[in-house]
Amino acid sequence: MIFYIEQIYEEGLDFDVLKPKEHFDLDYADIVLTDDVKAQGKLEKSGETILCHGSLQTKLSANCTRCLKVFSFAVNARLSVNFVPRVESKKPVDEIELSGMDVEEEFYDESQIDLSNPSRDLILLSLSQVMLCRENCLGLCPECGTNLNDNKCDCKPEGPSDPRFAVLQQLKNKLK
Repeated sequence: MIFYIEQIYEEGLDFDVLKPKEHFDLDYADIVLTDDVKAQGKLEKSGETILCHGSLQTKLSANCTRCLKVFSFAVNARLSVNFVPRVESKKPVDEIELSGMDVEEEFYDESQIDLSNPSRDLILLSLSQVMLCRENCLGLCPECGTNLNDNKCDCKPEGPSDPRFAVLQQLKNKLK
């Protein structure tokens, strides 16, 4: 996903790239990139800044947080990155103030820009902290481990497992 700045003319440069999934190194224990990554968009020059606007599509497989079942997850995200030349700052690192634009800002060295890191970051940011196979996933039975989406179990809740909640259980029973 490397583009040379001298190839970006005044009218911009349209791109349509399909990069192999192995290029992104996104295989974790519970999330795996299953499809190649497709990026489409346009690169435009604005002074020394290169503006990138487009879209990114791919698919992942993930483990459901509640029932642990593997499911497919599509990523369709908006790609928006500003590439600026890397300039050595004379300020110490702890004195740099970030603005809202800095979140979508990347640096380029020499005469090329690389969309690999912003694309990888965008894929990771599109994931939710709680990955669910479906919105109403029932999860696993805490007693026997049965997937409650597939089967109903005969376990009876034994009450609070933490003795500190026993007082609350007694209070609940009195209020019935």
